[in-house]
Amino acid sequence: MKTQSDRAREVLLDAAEELFARNGIDAVSNRRIVEHAGAANHSAIAYHFGGRDGLLRALVARHQSEMIERRRELMAGLSTEPNIHELVTCRLRPLIELLDSLPRPSWRAQFMSQMAAVPSAVEIAKEVIGDAGVPDELRFINCGVNGIPAGVLRGRAYLLGSMVVGVCADQEAKMNDDANKGSWEQVGRFLIDAASGMLGAPVTDPDGAVRYPNVPLI
Repeated sequence: MKTQSDRAREVLLDAAEELFARNGIDAVSNRRIVEHAGAANHSAIAYHFGGRDGLLRALVARHQSEMIERRRELMAGLSTEPNIHELVTCRLRPLIELLDSLPRPSWRAQFMSQMAAVPSAVEIAKEVIGDAGVPDELRFINCGVNGIPAGVLRGRAYLLGSMVVGVCADQEAKMNDDANKGSWEQVGRFLIDAASGMLGAPVTDPDGAVRYPNVPLI
């Protein structure tokens, strides 16, 4: 059973996620978040989260336990020698199912997109998520893609992270505006197919990979 403090914390998280999603991480002050949440105490973020970074960490960590558990369930159903598509499905489907479960309007994907645009926020995401809850078999760098250099896979993982977050943010915004009649199921199938194809695509220049670290938001 949630306490009054738990409920106040959730209201602040909801308010922050929406404002960050709509305006950007650096454009929203703590005071504005508190006011949007309807709280009277302007030090509520410091009280509940220890400060701005603590708030961002809590937002990134939100829903992670559910996705980790769902990922384990999907992995339990894999064959002894799963293909790339099956492994990518285990990695991405929990995110798609989460986004589909949120009430409308929702702000999760758009928040993640804003996080990815701010270097300091990306560092916080790395601290919170990293590879926690993602077994070696499901890390994009280890997706069982034979013959593809590690540097190329690492570059493709970076592109995939940006692609997934960007597409999901765009879809969420359209759904909020009732401008897109598609479903998260359709979006998920498209992204999983695209990610699987990109990981296993032919390599024409082993040394020409994009050299960026993966943004750990998926």
